[in-house]
Amino acid sequence: MNENQRRQIWAMRRQGLGYGTIAQAVNLPRDAVRKFCSRRPELKGYGHVVQQMIEEQGYDYCLTCGTKLDHKLVGRPKKFCSNRCRAIWWRDNQSQHDKTKTAYDELTCQNCGRSFLSYANPTRKFCGHPCYIDYRFRKGVRNDNATQHGD
Repeated sequence: MNENQRRQIWAMRRQGLGYGTIAQAVNLPRDAVRKFCSRRPELKGYGHVVQQMIEEQGYDYCLTCGTKLDHKLVGRPKKFCSNRCRAIWWRDNQSQHDKTKTAYDELTCQNCGRSFLSYANPTRKFCGHPCYIDYRFRKGVRNDNATQHGD
C-alpha cells in the first residue's frame, strides 16, 4: 500500500464508503483496507457511522484550552489534553451531562423519613451514618446481640 492509496482510503472513508467499495477503487483486497481502517479509531466501524462521527466529533484540539491533541492509533479519540482540563470543562458544562443515564436512585431513609439520592446502591436504607446509628441503638428496641457486648 502506497501513500496515494492511503490518502484515497482516508478520503473515501470520510465520505462514508464501505471497505469493499474502497478496496475496488484503490485495487487492494478488502481485508487490507479493513486492517488499515481498524488501526485508526476515526476510520473504524460502519461507513455512515464513521462519516457522522467525523462530522460531529472532529476533536483535533482540547475542548478547554485549545491545545493540539496527539491521538493514539488505537482507542477512542481524546477530547481533552489532561484530567485538569476535563474537570474544568465538565464543571462549566454540567447541563450537557445526561443525568438520566446515571446510577442514582431516590430512596427514603428508614430512620428520619427524608428522601435522598443513592449512587449505584438501590438497597441502601439510611441517608447517612448518624441515622443508621440512631435507628440501630437508640430506637427503644433493644438489640441484645449488638448492645450487650457478650455479657
